[in-house]
Amino acid sequence: MNETVYCQQPPGFIDPACPDAICLLQRSLYGLKQAPRAWHQRFATFLRQLGFVASATYASLFIFTEGNSTAYLLLYVDDIVLTASSDALLRRLIDRLHSEFAMIDLGELHHFLGISVTRSSDGIFLSQRQYAVDLLQHQHLLTLVPSSLPRRVLPSPTPPRTGVLRALFST
Repeated sequence: MNETVYCQQPPGFIDPACPDAICLLQRSLYGLKQAPRAWHQRFATFLRQLGFVASATYASLFIFTEGNSTAYLLLYVDDIVLTASSDALLRRLIDRLHSEFAMIDLGELHHFLGISVTRSSDGIFLSQRQYAVDLLQHQHLLTLVPSSLPRRVLPSPTPPRTGVLRALFST
């Protein structure tokens, strides 16, 4: 965090000798507006030290190339998806990340940001089926029966803007 930030003493930790004193934050905390930016900046700096290059078109995608080996790391807030062209490279990068950050390796990816991931001998299949079902359920459209048009349009029980934005995001 580059900014100087002061805060009041937290309840339960007020110094009786200096009850009006304020605290100087020395690192970013969850809940601060600057925290996500500071976390991303710190993480991205470490990735660059490892040899990753940030994607020019997507700020959360980092690419690592070493000889014929390649790794891709996608960072979304504090969730990370990491894949590599070899198990050895993947293990080495995970170990380096563990040496710098407190992380939990959840193993193979099954679900991320509404996308279901299924592996088979044919490759990897990505699906947003559950996201689409949730979207239809949220808009109360799962129980509707198909019919020919035109039909009388009933008012939506939820603001249409929400549904439209969610539908646009799913495409």
